Amino acid sequence: MEENNEKTHLITFMPDGVSARVPEGATAADAADRAGVMIGRHCGGAGVCGKCRVAVKDKARDPFAPLTETEKKRLSQEEADGGVRLACCARIVRNGTLHVIDSNESRGGSILEGLSGGINEWSKEKHGFGVAADIGTTTVVCYLLDLDGHKITDRVSFLNPQVAFGDDVISRIAYSSASCEALLRVQKAITAAMEKNIRCMAEKNAVRPDEITELVIAGNTVMEHLFAGVSPESIGHSPYSPQFLSMPPFPAKDIGIDTGGPCVVKMLPNVAGYVGADIVAGVAATGMDTEDKMRLLVDIGTNNEIVIGSRKGMFCCATAAGPAFEGARIQYGMRAAEGAIEKVFLSGKELCCSVIGGTAPAGLCGSGLIDAIALLLDEGMINPGGRFEYPEKCTDPRFSKRLSRGGPKGMVRLLLTDEEHPVYLTQKDIREVQLAAGAVKVGIGVMLEKAGIKAEEIGEVCLAGAFGNNINIESAVRVGLIPDVRREIITGVKNSSGLGACMSLASAGFYRRAETAAEKMTYIELSSLADFQKRFMNAMSF
Repeated sequence: MEENNEKTHLITFMPDGVSARVPEGATAADAADRAGVMIGRHCGGAGVCGKCRVAVKDKARDPFAPLTETEKKRLSQEEADGGVRLACCARIVRNGTLHVIDSNESRGGSILEGLSGGINEWSKEKHGFGVAADIGTTTVVCYLLDLDGHKITDRVSFLNPQVAFGDDVISRIAYSSASCEALLRVQKAITAAMEKNIRCMAEKNAVRPDEITELVIAGNTVMEHLFAGVSPESIGHSPYSPQFLSMPPFPAKDIGIDTGGPCVVKMLPNVAGYVGADIVAGVAATGMDTEDKMRLLVDIGTNNEIVIGSRKGMFCCATAAGPAFEGARIQYGMRAAEGAIEKVFLSGKELCCSVIGGTAPAGLCGSGLIDAIALLLDEGMINPGGRFEYPEKCTDPRFSKRLSRGGPKGMVRLLLTDEEHPVYLTQKDIREVQLAAGAVKVGIGVMLEKAGIKAEEIGEVCLAGAFGNNINIESAVRVGLIPDVRREIITGVKNSSGLGACMSLASAGFYRRAETAAEKMTYIELSSLADFQKRFMNAMSF
């Protein structure tokens, strides 16, 4: 069929049975976008993660050109022989049917909704209902507030649908910067999901949608740009400057969120390209900006932000730590959802795993990854340089049968589970954690120097976000994600970004305080430090 003189093909996705017509030469990922099918795209289509698999089960309905060189590297021979392709690489040359293997369903997902405290300040002039939203790179949490009754009426959480365009902000910057259509597609993914969930909360609680008059947003800088429909392209390259740090309030209808009445969107301010309003909200919610106590706030999520200081002033930075802990670039990595190994421990002489949902293990999420590496470090199976014990030299009966070599390069790996549901920790996975933990260690070290204190002088270490609140503290200290300080001063502050957003919605005074908190935060660009590479290399050892 010809469409605008361009040859197109009809692609059907199973098991949903939805179809889309795409130009010849488009990728399966492009077809999925047009069909509204959520295929995993952890690396944003760069072809490095191998986790956007689709399968052709009927050779007569195979729409693809031959395997690309990238697919030959990423797919096993068994997968290739079985018709498996990578959606980001496979080019469409004819009509066909695909079966999605790596979908972005959030079934059984572990999303942090809980708040570490209540709202103690409510503006008398605020009436009706409002919604406060913490828009994370991976997850979104919305809170419905009764502004007259001074209470949080309901909350809802969901996987950020933008994960279909990449797991991390760099991938999403690249995708959304490709064209105006791509930017609009990414924006609509989040605004449509927001409207749907806002209306669901309203219906559930017998609230008319038009009674919701205010929407307060706390997100990282890239998420706020995408939510507002502003290209984040400038954040993706040096000097990493955003198009805005703060934006005046605007009608929700301007970005496609229709509550049936006048609803104003207020976005909390950002500090820099990679330190956003979510951190500002957390700083204000924990009182860092108003109290004398010296606090260290660490948010290890898809992005990692670090803030240190008190009411006298604060320093902040960002490091590229999170993607590994969300499953990206880890061979058996996955998000904290049903089937993910969340804890690894020894019971007697047996290596044991705890799996979310109590199901058969399907992969390894961030907390399980850190547990596994910390345990193997303690047991001597991984040396301080991050190298696995060689299988042929291992004499420890607890691990000797679990260690092996696999893959085309014979990489050392350790079986965490049984052979019926194999999940391995590989040498490459350890290197990814070294990179992530090294970046965090450098960031914390620089923040301590800027504050002019030593680690033991910190009054409180606040761990924000889902990862920080679910991780084993001892494991995190062992791999270097948290400074080795007195355990009693390490506190999980749950969803501090969500709490800050709620408090900003409830009180105009608190919203202004959050704006002031952002002004008190001095951003340090770590990559601009003259000795950054030296610091980073020194921080790589466990």
